[in-house]
Amino acid sequence: MTRKLSLACIWVLALLCYAVPYLFLDRVNAWYGSFLFWTVVGVLVIALNLVATRDLRGRDE
Repeated sequence: MTRKLSLACIWVLALLCYAVPYLFLDRVNAWYGSFLFWTVVGVLVIALNLVATRDLRGRDE
């Protein structure tokens, strides 16, 4: 996965963090529906950040 693709996926996940809880989980009266979704997305964003920054280790400026 390239750096641009992983950064684009992060943006999509960020938009989903707003859309899913307020559009699809709005009828769930308990807080844990959104919390579980945001936790899973948080782990995915961390993994995508690792992929996006993987090639930056050996670069000297």
